[in-house]
Amino acid sequence: MWQYHPELLAKPVPRYTSYPTAADFGALPEGAIERAIAGADGDISLYLHIPFCEQICYYCGCNTGAAGKRARVESYLAALHQEIATVASLLPEGARVRRIAFGGGSPNAIEPGELLALVDAIHAHFPLFAPEWSIELDPRSLTAQWS
Repeated sequence: MWQYHPELLAKPVPRYTSYPTAADFGALPEGAIERAIAGADGDISLYLHIPFCEQICYYCGCNTGAAGKRARVESYLAALHQEIATVASLLPEGARVRRIAFGGGSPNAIEPGELLALVDAIHAHFPLFAPEWSIELDPRSLTAQWS
């Protein structure tokens, strides 16, 4: 039988959705991102966050929003394409992309062609070395277009 600790339930804690938790986020020192990317060496992973869903799950704690406003989705995707090019241009010579993950939200909240354009951008900008690809999809909104 496990021991019950009611005092732990009384302690306020941030809602866990990632680590570090959102309460720990803040402004970064000047040049911190560039230094972190420049320090990448060997095998690296890419994570592309698609913060949209067709409908929000009642239990979801992820950083996401409904995909109903196309202008917002298109603006985000344009910024993501810029970030792909920028990050790739800052990688040092020895970096090799071995893992690529799409998550969210749900990447199938964008159009299949928009996802393919992101994949094309990754191929065009990053040094890929037989990467493993993964994607989180919402089965409620999968259509034949995604097959």
